[in-house]
Amino acid sequence: MRALILFLALLCLSPFASAAAYEDAIGVTFPDEVSGFQFRRRETFSQKALGAATGYLHAGPVQGTVYVYTGGLSSIPEGTDSAIVRKHFAQVIGEVKQMEAPGLASKVTVPSTPGQVTHLAGCGPQFIWKGYDMELDGAQLVSYTYMTVVRNNFVKLRISYLKSNPTGRADADRFIEGVRKVIGRC
Repeated sequence: MRALILFLALLCLSPFASAAAYEDAIGVTFPDEVSGFQFRRRETFSQKALGAATGYLHAGPVQGTVYVYTGGLSSIPEGTDSAIVRKHFAQVIGEVKQMEAPGLASKVTVPSTPGQVTHLAGCGPQFIWKGYDMELDGAQLVSYTYMTVVRNNFVKLRISYLKSNPTGRADADRFIEGVRKVIGRC
């Protein structure tokens, strides 16, 4: 219930509420707009290991959030191929399914296939990613989690949209490309 309320609350924010957010941990500024997604919020977590989250919203609605954090690790290899990154990604995806137990979501469907690695052309990092479906208060959502490592920090992207949104996947792909260029300083 709280997750759907948060998702809907983001939709109600003023379209004029925007401000660039500098992420010191990876040395980039997340702009007011990324590929048609408008900046909505930035949250810095009280535990330093949890880092910060920068949220964006696109009409449709499609919500994208960028998380930058260390998870308490002092050294994290760049990219997507290390055992550390693969293990952490599996843990993050496992937490999605666990959302059912406390009633945060229902009908969570996570494919048993392993995460895939992007092969995107041009500037910016590649990501390991996986998609899944869930229901929040009767709303059917499609979500994706993407992860890479930049400057000893996990960079996790979570994108969600209503399953009934015919442009949701295309919008999500544009967001991934846009964030990739931001963090790649392209």
